[in-house]
Order: sequence, then structure tokens, then C-alpha cells
Amino acid sequence: MEITVVEKQTRLLFVDDEEAYRNIFCREMGEDQRFSIETAVDGPTALRMLETKRADIVLTDLIMPGMDGIALLQEIHRHYPDIFVLILTGINSAHEAVRAMKAGAYDYILKPFDITTLQMQLGKILQHRHLLDNNKEGQSEAHFEQLIGQDPAMYELFDGVRRIGPTNITVLIRGESGTGKELIAAAIHARSARRDQIFVPVNCAALTEGLINSALFGHEKGAFTGAGARKVGFFELAQGGTIFLDEIGEIPLQTQVALLRVLELGSFHRVGGTETIQVDTRIICATNKDLAAAMREKTFREDLFYRLNVVTLTAPPLRERQSDIPLLVNFFLRKFNRESGKQISSVDQSTMNRLCAYRWPGNVRELSNAIERAVVFCPGSELRLEHFPDELQHAVVAEKNFSLKLSSSSLPEIEAEVIRKVLEEKLWNLSQAAEALGIARGTLYSKIKNYALKKADL
Repeated sequence: MEITVVEKQTRLLFVDDEEAYRNIFCREMGEDQRFSIETAVDGPTALRMLETKRADIVLTDLIMPGMDGIALLQEIHRHYPDIFVLILTGINSAHEAVRAMKAGAYDYILKPFDITTLQMQLGKILQHRHLLDNNKEGQSEAHFEQLIGQDPAMYELFDGVRRIGPTNITVLIRGESGTGKELIAAAIHARSARRDQIFVPVNCAALTEGLINSALFGHEKGAFTGAGARKVGFFELAQGGTIFLDEIGEIPLQTQVALLRVLELGSFHRVGGTETIQVDTRIICATNKDLAAAMREKTFREDLFYRLNVVTLTAPPLRERQSDIPLLVNFFLRKFNRESGKQISSVDQSTMNRLCAYRWPGNVRELSNAIERAVVFCPGSELRLEHFPDELQHAVVAEKNFSLKLSSSSLPEIEAEVIRKVLEEKLWNLSQAAEALGIARGTLYSKIKNYALKKADL
């Protein structure tokens, strides 16, 4: 007897006030057996439909009467944070599509849309959902190990961890403070053959210059004043497992030499000892410093940098993945509800908007602390702005107003024009320009290369 396996279809909801576009979408996509299709004439209708039948992906026109695509996007992220949203926009409203991307849209498609481009975008989302579904284990958040996110930048990070985890390769994780670099390292360990062995996190910045060698490599009895007995260091403790060296840019040059020996030979000496200790330990490092600049300043060894920089992963700052903020807020709300015995069920919409618009200089760690404080000070069932720290309550979300002539034929050209204007305004100071644009300096540098922007052009 032949058995036919029917895969579960992905549910699409197409929202557009123009009947012609709804008909075109249904006709062009109707033969694709991967999807089931529903349509809605406006935002409120779409939200009512989602109450009774959840969609996996929503494709919405940007310009609609009443509730526009951005307002619909915000409501979907508030109530259904696991739904992916694609924005449909005409070229003449490209600047609004940029705003929608910042509000958390997965991507945009220009109208009139090309069916091949549309199917490619949907295929990307299916791959993203497949990765997330394989790691949810029944949870509603976009979980990957202990990491949370469904922004495309996080999808790339998850994919990188999945690829390098099973190897024994040395990894350098870059990112600002509070972006979850230790969680990324733990995810790499969990995806490795060493997963059943110990994971040892070490904050190098917390170790004084006089004690860091002893902490990492151990010491012999009598090696220095106060060394009353032999001590095993972190590297010996991590034998067979993984050691995570956070803030690697803070270690002194003397320790860098010893660390280079471990990387090259897999061995070291305890402080005050002559015995060669062999270790089989995977090394993962992290930094929020520019190690290339530290090399130029002779505070970080060049040979060590190239030993550590075999594979690099970047932890994106929270301001660059704003669409993940509702996911994280809900996760931390449930966590601190459990810990405090409270039953706070929701976050006021205006408060959520403020949380999503805030720059979060301390990243996910700052968000976690803010939610924990708010839960403590909330007397009712809904978090409101007055329950949050003063700096968030009084923060002014500044928006730059540029006089752009939107004659460009695509969003990338408009983005290049915005970047060029900011660079000109900041006299090509990349750090200041990146801060004004709300992106990381490395991201700005990549965009300058991608768009072939040159100082001479100005």
C-alpha cells in the first residue's frame, strides 16, 4: 500500500485594499502547494482574521486607508510576535518602507511585484522558520539554544553557530556589552561534541593583572606570597570542554604570550611551576573592543589576534534588531513573573512603542534589568511607562529629518543617499556617523564598501 505524506502548508495572509493586487497574488501563488492563502481588504479585517485563524506570514501593502501597513505591523508584533511580516510598497513610498523595516518588517517587496522575487523572499522565510521550529522544542519564542530572536541578523547568527558548533575551531565573538556574547559561546558549546563536558566562562576584565595568570593557568605552592597550596586554573578545569574568555582585549601582554602557547601547542605552565600541562580545551573568545586598533597601539599581539580570529561571529546590538524587542519583553516578563510570584499579563501599547524606539545602549542586559525593575514596581496586571527607570521614561527618541529627493529607483539607492548625507554631515567620522544612523561601526563600514561610497565623492 502506498502512503502519501502531506506536509503542513504555510499559511499566508495577503492584505491590500486594491482588489486587482489580491486577485493577482491568489492567481500567481495559488498553484504553489507549499502555501494556503487568505486575503484581507484592510488592517482591521486582517487582525480579526488572525484572532480566529493564525497566519504564518503576513504580506501587507504599506499605503492603505485607515490603518496603514506600519500600524498593522505594530499590532501584529504586539499580539503575534512569531508572525513574519513582508511589506509591499511602491517606489514613490520607499522612504516609508525604510521606516517599516526599522519597525520590524522582515523585508520589503516593490510593487508591482515580480512573482519570482516574491517566491524567493517567501523561501527565505521558510528556511528561517524551519531553523527556528527545529529549536523551539514546544516554546512559543524564536529560541535557538538560550538565544532569542527572529530578526534576519539573528537568523544569520543562529546559522553560523549551527555550522561551526560541531567543529573544534577557535571562535572570536564581537559585540557590544550586553548583547549576549556568553550565550552565543554557550550555544556553540551545546552544538559541539563537547556538549557533555564542562563549559567554563571567564570574565578577563574582572581579573587583576597580578592574578590573571594564576586564575587561567593555576599556580604551584609558594609561587608568590599567599600561595599556600597548588591551585588548578580555569584551563585545567576546562579539560575536555570549552573555555570562554570574555573581554579578551583586556588581558595584559604577558598573559597574551601564555595564551598564544596554549593555542599553538595545547600546553602551558602553572605560575611558579616547570611541569608542562597538556590540555584539550576548545577556546572561544569575545570582545567589545576594536582589536585591530589595539594591535596598532601595541596593546594586543598581532600573532595572537590572527590565532583567535579564525572564525568571527557578530552579536548584533538590540537597536539593530528592534523587531525582536517584543519577543524579549514577553520572555523577560514571564521569567520575572515566575521569580516574583506576580501575574502581570501585558504591556501597555504606548509603553511597548517606547521600548521598541529606545536605543538600549546596554542592549539585552539593560532590557532585562528594566523589565525586572518594572515587574517589581508594577502593582497591577499591566506594565506601564511609569514602572520603568527614569532614563527610559524621559528619553527623547530623536529622528533626523533629511531633505531627500526620492528620485532613486530602489530602496538601496535611498539608503546609500542617507548614508552619504550623514557621512558628509559628520565629516566622514565613521564612529559619529554610525551613532547618528543607529548602526554599528562595522555595519557602516560594510555598507560604505557595498555602495562604493568614497570620501572624494563629497
